Amino acid sequence: MKLWNRLVLGSLVLALALGVCVSPAAAASKKKKSEKETKREAKHEESATSTRKHPINGANMNGRPGYFFADTANSPDKGQIMGAAHVVFYSAGSLLNIPFGAAYGLTDQLQLHASTAFYSVGGGSGLSNLTFGGKYAFKHVSPGLDVAAGLDFAVGPLSNAGYSTFSFDPYGVVTYNFVDGFQLNGQLGVYVPGGYSIDNPLYGFFPGEPKTFSYTPPAYLQFNAGAAYPFDHELTGIAELAVNGQGSGDTPLVVGIRTGKDVQFQALGGLDLAGTVGVIIGGGIVLVSQ
Repeated sequence: MKLWNRLVLGSLVLALALGVCVSPAAAASKKKKSEKETKREAKHEESATSTRKHPINGANMNGRPGYFFADTANSPDKGQIMGAAHVVFYSAGSLLNIPFGAAYGLTDQLQLHASTAFYSVGGGSGLSNLTFGGKYAFKHVSPGLDVAAGLDFAVGPLSNAGYSTFSFDPYGVVTYNFVDGFQLNGQLGVYVPGGYSIDNPLYGFFPGEPKTFSYTPPAYLQFNAGAAYPFDHELTGIAELAVNGQGSGDTPLVVGIRTGKDVQFQALGGLDLAGTVGVIIGGGIVLVSQ
């Protein structure tokens, strides 16, 4: 009986010893396996992102990452600069517009930008509003999806208007990239024009006439929708509708192309659907530092 008890006790001690020895080894093995699975998943996600094709990262007519009129949810890398200059002709009113601007990556997600335009219409010419502001990009919210929020301010017109306003424009942008490179882009903003005063030409001729007239235009929504597709690594096709685009009140519906990398050229053509329908044609150059 004593021998039997000793055998049972010995078996229990041996089992306990083996459990103590095996448990840390099993835990270490499980931990190692978990780390491998995590690395494998991360590598798979990185591979999926790296194989995802993107349209050429160019600038819009205001020198910011975007299509022709709208921004995209992208932003320059830290220290990166991009600039653009274009010539655009609107047949309605025979307007010649020469917009130019630039954007700078303060960080990888925060950009600062400024732009203006020279215009010529109806025998008059001058500089339109100076627009400046910033945009913060929430990059890679999910695979293929980028989101950004921005705020612009506008002062002007800078010349030959007889008045000046201070306006602002908060907006948001959503950009989605499919694996094959097809890209969808949407921008929604609220343009809030500032009030202004102009001299009354009848002041002094009739009693009681005010010296100036004051006027505050109503605020309005801006909606931009577009799509882009990279035909190859240096040629992208773009289609865009910009309702009340960039504070101008115009509504262009255009298609165009973008080529190049560090130095890019782009051309567009289409219709302006605001008021009297007219033709829009134009093109320009974009410079992107590396």
